[in-house]
Amino acid sequence: MNLFQQTFLPDLIQHRLPTNLPDLIQHRLPTNTLSNSKRIQRWGNFIAGFSIEFVEKCLDELKNKNRTGVVLDPFAGCGTTLIGAKNSGFNAIGYEPHTVFFSITEAKIGHYHPEDLCEIVELLSSDFGEADWSPDARLFLEKLFTEDNLHHISRAAYALQKLPSELKPLGITIFLKTCELACGSQTDGIYKAPTSRKRHIPFAGALQSVKAMISDDIESEWYQQHWLHTPQACIICESSEDMSKIDRESVAICITSPPYLNNFDYSEMTRMHLYLLGWCKNWKDISEKIRNHLITNTTTALNGKKTPSYQTEARAGITPDLLPELDILVKSLKQERSVRPGKKEYDYLIYPYYFQISNILRNIYEVLQPGGKLHWVVADAALYGVYIEAQKHMAQIMKASGFRGIKIHYLRKRGHRWILSKRDGHENGLGEYHIEATK
Repeated sequence: MNLFQQTFLPDLIQHRLPTNLPDLIQHRLPTNTLSNSKRIQRWGNFIAGFSIEFVEKCLDELKNKNRTGVVLDPFAGCGTTLIGAKNSGFNAIGYEPHTVFFSITEAKIGHYHPEDLCEIVELLSSDFGEADWSPDARLFLEKLFTEDNLHHISRAAYALQKLPSELKPLGITIFLKTCELACGSQTDGIYKAPTSRKRHIPFAGALQSVKAMISDDIESEWYQQHWLHTPQACIICESSEDMSKIDRESVAICITSPPYLNNFDYSEMTRMHLYLLGWCKNWKDISEKIRNHLITNTTTALNGKKTPSYQTEARAGITPDLLPELDILVKSLKQERSVRPGKKEYDYLIYPYYFQISNILRNIYEVLQPGGKLHWVVADAALYGVYIEAQKHMAQIMKASGFRGIKIHYLRKRGHRWILSKRDGHENGLGEYHIEATK
């Protein structure tokens, strides 16, 4: 299936905002800390993920060789790879099953005009009715917003449903960004913690601030003369375990970062958003609609994955060279669970996680062109003090899938800012890694 024609634009206009941003340093490239200096990317941000500069750096080799082809991100998140690729002159495609991230990315890669923005803001300021939030959702939201702000937000959430489908992604993005500014809780990326407080902005003022930011982007010379004429980007709201919508050997490069084995709870971090939009009514609803459809890790549900039959099936789908080490990890985690007060079932995560990662890496290999590159950012893990060298395990899976020239680069240390007495780490600390490989 041809999603779009291959295109390459050699002459680019920079999309950085006027800023006194200091010279880039290596350890900031795999982070989101540069996002606020980028047009479009600043519309919706998440603490996990690399920078557009990292994407552009990975694309340098293709640009220097004047190669064409699609840029792929099987874990698209808030669209960093797609935006970086599109701005650099490449078609791009991403997979993202989380509906909140999918909607934000859909807005970012779209093409809009000032009148679209005015229509959305006018609608979000109207008084057609109020959102019908569930009791659980309302109870949660009342911890985040003042009564007055929540009243205005409820009216905006109701009005959002009246937007035409072509404006809905941008409307959702504007609404969520406005709610972030109007929220009285601390932010960590897009996550809001109900127990931590910060100064908030009245909803009407927050909406005008977001309008000004987006207006500054879509009315800019860069947007009008460059972005509206860049190649296409496509986002698919599905898991990348099925890449049948991509032609075989049509992808020039894959730039991505999979969910880490122990990382953020992507559902908890978007709980506010899911409730505000009315997409979920309670935590059970979030698990069934979101958590159960994400790659297995410490923060996803294990429904149906703890059975002996599934564990056996998952184990059988992993390269045999890796199984002896994984078997030891599973045994160690099972032993730790038997003596730990939390009784967390980490031992059931190992086979499903690597099974799904293996499937996706095999899919990537199939859609890559011969000589196509893979850039994969991942971290190691320590569960109950059991150290898991995920970067080396994934390199083994890549090799078994047919990749060559595999190199693991250490990027930075990780997790040191969240050291807790109840959390076990590793004596040498945890790190984040960039794996390069070639088909």
